[in-house]
Amino acid sequence: MFKLKKIKINVNNTKINIIIAWCVVFLFFLLLLWGEGLLFSIIHASFVTATLILMSFIESKILVKYFLERKKVAMFYFLNFILVLGTAWISVFFEFNMVSIMKNFLPYELPQPKNAPEKFVVPYLIRLILFTAVVAVSVITNLQISDREKSRIMNELKSEKLDMELRYLKSQINPHFLFNALNNIYSLAYTHDDSAPASVLKLSEMLRYVMVDCQADNISIEKEVKYIENYIDFQLLRIEGDANVKFDKKIENCGFKMPPMILQPIIENSFKHSRLENDPDGYVYFSLVQKGCYLTFVAENSVKSNVIIPAGVQVKKVDSNIGLQNVKRRLNLYYGNDYSFEIKNNDNKYRVTIVIGGK
Repeated sequence: MFKLKKIKINVNNTKINIIIAWCVVFLFFLLLLWGEGLLFSIIHASFVTATLILMSFIESKILVKYFLERKKVAMFYFLNFILVLGTAWISVFFEFNMVSIMKNFLPYELPQPKNAPEKFVVPYLIRLILFTAVVAVSVITNLQISDREKSRIMNELKSEKLDMELRYLKSQINPHFLFNALNNIYSLAYTHDDSAPASVLKLSEMLRYVMVDCQADNISIEKEVKYIENYIDFQLLRIEGDANVKFDKKIENCGFKMPPMILQPIIENSFKHSRLENDPDGYVYFSLVQKGCYLTFVAENSVKSNVIIPAGVQVKKVDSNIGLQNVKRRLNLYYGNDYSFEIKNNDNKYRVTIVIGGK
């Protein structure tokens, strides 16, 4: 709780500092343009300050985030060049046409400013220099903030690592699943089923994968897929009759690395809520496609809903599943912004789609 309050205080302080900084910028331009007359100075200073705020917003939220941080340096510089040229031109155009523009918004006509510039070129060059400096400061500031944020996250990860590892290892194999697997193997052995030895081998592979292979931060997709296949086979053992379960996979590179067991909570969730044992129309479908540096995983299962929702009424369904929340958390820790997590839920179908980038 104390940590959460501290973060909120830091965020609020940052917002206050930003507001104060822009107020100082406004006062600077107000004093600089004071010779134009009070009303003109206020309008002109407000417009220039608003233009700079817009530039800083575009710089930090779009150009730095989607181009510079993703190493698209050439496009980043090109778009900055266009941004500076465009905003400088708009600013000078407003300065030269302030009277004609403002008469559309004021009930009376404004007098001409006292020190209106006569030529377009000089004010435009001044704006180019000023706006280039603002862009440079904005880029440096955003990079410093990004570095501090990365450093903070790394320190947080280090402090939480032991606790996370403990919870992570405890959650690898669901005790209920392990009990059912052993019970199914016992039943196969008791009835002298020929598949009993193969089932023992599969369970042994799963335990070895969890206890040994999963100690690494990343694991090959081939081993992860093998674990998933074994898990599905054990789920099919406990379901009487034919179950509508399908797992499609297309792997381009078997050496592709991914966080171990990151898909398992989603797979368990699909079997848990599909009602395969009781619903003849129940189904579970998985799709895993690995191509290049990316992996796409889709899990879809039937949902038997007993709640009747009137037509035209939209209900917001909140995902409270701890397993899925842990998956999102791990994806964020491993991939940052380089992943997507989408959930679609309606009365009879639940679908989870994950797209992640390889490390």
